[in-house]
Amino acid sequence: MTLPLDTSLARTLCARLCHDLGGAIGSLAGALDLLPKAGDELLEVAQESAIALRRRLRLYGAAWGGPTEAMEPAAMEVLLGGAPAAPRVRFDLSGMERAVALPAPLVSIALNAALLAAEALPRGGTVRLSGSALDGLMVLPGADLGAPPAAWPAGFLALMAGQAQPLPGPREVLGPLLHALVAEAGWSASLALGGTQAAALLLTPR
Repeated sequence: MTLPLDTSLARTLCARLCHDLGGAIGSLAGALDLLPKAGDELLEVAQESAIALRRRLRLYGAAWGGPTEAMEPAAMEVLLGGAPAAPRVRFDLSGMERAVALPAPLVSIALNAALLAAEALPRGGTVRLSGSALDGLMVLPGADLGAPPAAWPAGFLALMAGQAQPLPGPREVLGPLLHALVAEAGWSASLALGGTQAAALLLTPR
């Protein structure tokens, strides 16, 4: 039996959540198990793992649990510091008005778009997010000097081209999730030409 898309998407997102949190939890648990026999070095590892886990949980709570309030770009930038790709991938939201909060429904869209853009940078780079709730948002991944050019995941490109896609696995879930969130908000998504880098993702109100 084929599950409805929304049910499958929810289950796949849970699998992605478990995968992304598993590393930090494993490091924390391992360090705690050894603490009685170890010194300050393992205590530091445990503390770092706990901080990383807390930051990632806060990010995913806002991106996937649905924020309950509007959020300014600076606060979103702090949340994105907990992304699995950080610090290899940096997030630059300076193209947004710093003192203007993004409405709550758009916070999830912006965070998921930034997380998806990070997947276009396997060797590192910068994800730039600019725009506003009134004019729309632009998300642009740019690779570091000497790294391969940024490239959106193939499944997301096919989705944007309107091609039928199989139900996503945990590694591909962000594209369909973002697509669903954009449609739910009454916005639209498109890709612009990006020169030698990946195309910019444009998210605009209809």
